[in-house]
Amino acid sequence: MDLFDNEELFKEEKKKVKRNGIIIISCIVVAIFLIIGIVLAMSYFQSMQLGISVDGVSVPIVEGKTVIYDESQNMFINIQEVATKVPGYSYLNGKYGENSENTEEGVVQSQNEAVQFSMNENKIEKILINEDTEDTEYGYMYLKYPIKYQNGTLYAYVEDLKTLFNAKVEYNKETNKVKLTSTETLYTSYQNVIQTLGNLGYTSVESSFVNKKALASDLIVAKKDSGGYGILRPDGTEVSGPRYTSIKYLETTEEFLVESNGKYGIISNLGQSKVPMNYEDIKLLDKDSGLYIVKNSDKYGVINKDGVEVLYIEFDQIGVDKSQYPSLGNENQYLFYDTIIPVSRDDKWGLYNVRGEEILPVAYDSIGCIVSSRQSASVQNAILLDDYEGIIVGQQIAENNSNKKYAVYNPLGDQLVDFQLDNIYYRTENGKDVYYLEKDGQNGLLDEVFAQNGINKVTKDVNSNLNNNININNSITQSNTVVTN
Repeated sequence: MDLFDNEELFKEEKKKVKRNGIIIISCIVVAIFLIIGIVLAMSYFQSMQLGISVDGVSVPIVEGKTVIYDESQNMFINIQEVATKVPGYSYLNGKYGENSENTEEGVVQSQNEAVQFSMNENKIEKILINEDTEDTEYGYMYLKYPIKYQNGTLYAYVEDLKTLFNAKVEYNKETNKVKLTSTETLYTSYQNVIQTLGNLGYTSVESSFVNKKALASDLIVAKKDSGGYGILRPDGTEVSGPRYTSIKYLETTEEFLVESNGKYGIISNLGQSKVPMNYEDIKLLDKDSGLYIVKNSDKYGVINKDGVEVLYIEFDQIGVDKSQYPSLGNENQYLFYDTIIPVSRDDKWGLYNVRGEEILPVAYDSIGCIVSSRQSASVQNAILLDDYEGIIVGQQIAENNSNKKYAVYNPLGDQLVDFQLDNIYYRTENGKDVYYLEKDGQNGLLDEVFAQNGINKVTKDVNSNLNNNININNSITQSNTVVTN
């Protein structure tokens, strides 16, 4: 009886041990799966965390500073933090060429160019600082979104970093990763790509600064062993065959200036002809208006993006010499107030609009005022009066009189001031450009004199308490009258 009881007890204990073992093993298995799940979850969430890299090097993420988002959850990245990571770039507050710590404006600068931008603006300026670039086109561009300003810092939309830094930007929203590849890294990489495409006969990537910019769009200007230049994609697809003597990338329009047998034309980034190869030279006049300056037989004209002549090729010069007028700064020397093109023929000047309509005949001695030698060294030549949308025009008042007089016209060809002024100039006072008029030995502040003579600013915030006594309503000749806007 006792033996039987012991045997039953043994069996029961054995079953209990087995059940406990199964439970323990099950717990271990569950724990393992939980650990694996936690590791996978952590790995997933870690993979989804924001990551920014420049040439493979991570940019440290500072919460609330490195990245901000708009109401649509578009990502904007701290421009200054990126600039410190892109090889060869630096960041400055304020405008290019000015000693300013204004955090609402900024500049990213490399050896070849400076890029200037401002808060709430999507228009940026690209300023060439290295003449060896051989890029003479006027360089403003548009970003996809305006620059944002928060806590003293400027931010750019993630994909707009491409335009600011001439870099390739890859943004994967699913993994929340931003990969930026600099121009020089792209150049090295694509140089290696060219070597793998030996069957196409290309030997090298063209190394000029302007053509390196095209690499950010996966467009490779390459030289063939025969000496010709073509345009390739990284997979070896030819956008344009090696039929050109030279190729230059036009970043602002994303086109290419191509040359063959001394003639120039323009092709698109798809290899399609935009402007036929009929010209000795072509230069972008203005991106927004889609106009180009063309040259043949040492004469210049203007065509539109469809190759139609807007101004006949009959002028000695189009645009003014920017070096004579510091006030133009980075403004377009070929186009005033987005509408007016200054032209010169036989040492005379005139004005046309972007439709090719004559505003002033080519009959005047200058556009702009070169101040006379008797003025002090601190004064500067003037050409535009932006507050009034005024254009300064010079003319000899008599055939045998060397004394030049100056008038002011608006973009419609209306005369604001007739030819009676001896000088119009400006000088910098307390950090601002202050404009003056000179007539018959008298000098006066331009704003005050204009106000006294009923010439109003284009803007409405005219408030002048100054007092001068130059009367510009009294014309030098009876046929000329002052026209107010």
